[in-house]
Amino acid sequence: MSERSVTEHLERGAVITFFDPSPFADGVFRRAVAVGAEIADPRTNLRWIPVIRSDLRVDLVAWSLVVDIAPCGPIEDE
Repeated sequence: MSERSVTEHLERGAVITFFDPSPFADGVFRRAVAVGAEIADPRTNLRWIPVIRSDLRVDLVAWSLVVDIAPCGPIEDE
């Protein structure tokens, strides 16, 4: 079984939708914005995506919990 990688699709500003297994979560799925490339733990080989959540907390999301990645759209002047 080959392991997925999001490196080629992940860019700063991409919207990550992920499963939140926390019993205290408001919903089953959450969204956050990627703030960098995925990070691989050299010891466990687990991959993580650094994100900023809607409450402005910076966090790491395990790649195995990601269900969708929407690329960053063009930034338009207001």
